Amino acid sequence: MNMRNIDTSTRKEMLGIIRKAKSSHIRWRSYAQGMVAGVEVKEQKAPVQHTDCKFGQWYYGEGAARLGHLQIFEDIASPHEMLHAIYAQIHELVDKGEMEQARKKLDEMIGVSRTLLDQIGLLEEEVHAEVDE
Repeated sequence: MNMRNIDTSTRKEMLGIIRKAKSSHIRWRSYAQGMVAGVEVKEQKAPVQHTDCKFGQWYYGEGAARLGHLQIFEDIASPHEMLHAIYAQIHELVDKGEMEQARKKLDEMIGVSRTLLDQIGLLEEEVHAEVDE
């Protein structure tokens, strides 16, 4: 399936869905940052597994169904999985009370988060360019 085969209103709807997914990721990241800052965060707010967060649920569900044919969409998987792998380490460090190490890992996680957001931005641009054509 090619983006050109999708009508403009559907593409605009997809842009809205992508932006909502991006917002979900940013919210998840803020919960992870809060946890390192000492705020108690329930695991359902910042799940450890990459398939359990709201972004992951979108990515492996509706996102894959609608955009999985795009290479830029596929490119999002790796940084998203890496992000959660680092977060799992942070979660473990916080549980052990090793907050300085957790803060160092948080910096690494934020870097990967920026990469993920850049990839999502490229996906948005690709869908948006098809809307404008």
